[in-house]
Amino acid sequence: MRWELVGLSEVDFERWVDPVGHTPVWSAPGFRRVTESLPQHPVLHLAAIRDGRPALLAPLLRSEQPGGLLFYDLPAMIGNEGAFGDHERLPEAGQFQSLDLTEDRLAAYPSIALGTHGAHHGITLDPLLDKDERIALCRELPAAVAEVAEKHGCASHGLLYLTEGLLDWMRPALGPEHEVAVLGAESVLECEGGTWEDYLSSLSSRRRTRVLHERRGYLAGPDRSTITSGPDAIGDDLVELRCNLRTRYGLPDQRDRTVAEFEALSRWCGEDLVVIRSLRGDEPVGFVICLRRGDTLYARTAGFDYDRLGPKDFCYFNVVYYDALEWGLPRGVRRLELGLASYPAKRTRGCHFEPRLGVFHLPGHETLRTALRMQDRGERARLTEECGL
Repeated sequence: MRWELVGLSEVDFERWVDPVGHTPVWSAPGFRRVTESLPQHPVLHLAAIRDGRPALLAPLLRSEQPGGLLFYDLPAMIGNEGAFGDHERLPEAGQFQSLDLTEDRLAAYPSIALGTHGAHHGITLDPLLDKDERIALCRELPAAVAEVAEKHGCASHGLLYLTEGLLDWMRPALGPEHEVAVLGAESVLECEGGTWEDYLSSLSSRRRTRVLHERRGYLAGPDRSTITSGPDAIGDDLVELRCNLRTRYGLPDQRDRTVAEFEALSRWCGEDLVVIRSLRGDEPVGFVICLRRGDTLYARTAGFDYDRLGPKDFCYFNVVYYDALEWGLPRGVRRLELGLASYPAKRTRGCHFEPRLGVFHLPGHETLRTALRMQDRGERARLTEECGL
């Protein structure tokens, strides 16, 4: 068995599966093509070649220098609690604030990380492999990623957004040079029934009252939702709202990247697209772009006109949760995957949470390792308090 970097066209992985759990849309060939179309992080594809044929495929994102996407730029994640962590929950909060990470962060470039957009590891493998074969391949991944990092002259590397089951398979291959940290938790809303009423009945009385208040308030207001699907579902009208969401959270608007991503989603994932818009008159004031795979809707990105929306419009909750459920449940949708962060709001609306973890290799950067350990403890404390984990 050997490991090689390959082109996507060299591997037929249309029917490949996640090593452990269900296979999300982020691992699908179409979305892999989307990631190749995006700027900032060149994508490599690492394959395990077994008996002369590919058996496993994993995406690697390269960060040549600072300025990449925070959630996939490994050195930038460390010490930046916009990515994960909450030192205010720790008794040693002052120690975290006193850390000077500037020089060590710069020295950790270039960097490479196993992972893909959608906050997922992106690993898929041949479904004909049995459990022992899957474990054996996944257990070799830390060493395989390290070898690629060395060949590309990387000063740091890691594996991001692993599920607990997948990390358990890899743990015997990790050594003292590795740091493991909790990066957050995927928010999952599941409903066994096929109607809006079934969803409501799954909630506690207190939560049901709140959801109904928000739904009725939205329906009584000036905004109306429309739901479109297919390659033409995304339009230019959504670019500005996406940029507004980024600037609201202190991020660059990245207009060019937004346009490139929307075009790539329409081209490579068009048949999976479901777009929910909230319109005030003929103009959108909110939207969420989802990808559907089987019985699951995956929220990819959203945007809102915060200059026009007020707290009593309840636009966000209706577009992201309630419209998706009322439209999706009768059409066979039974699961929404809503990403990391904003846990209390998601818990109130019925979500449960699946932790996502990272493995970091930071040779010679003890200050970064100290910050990373504190971020891990802070994030674990957050998930305990906000998610009940």
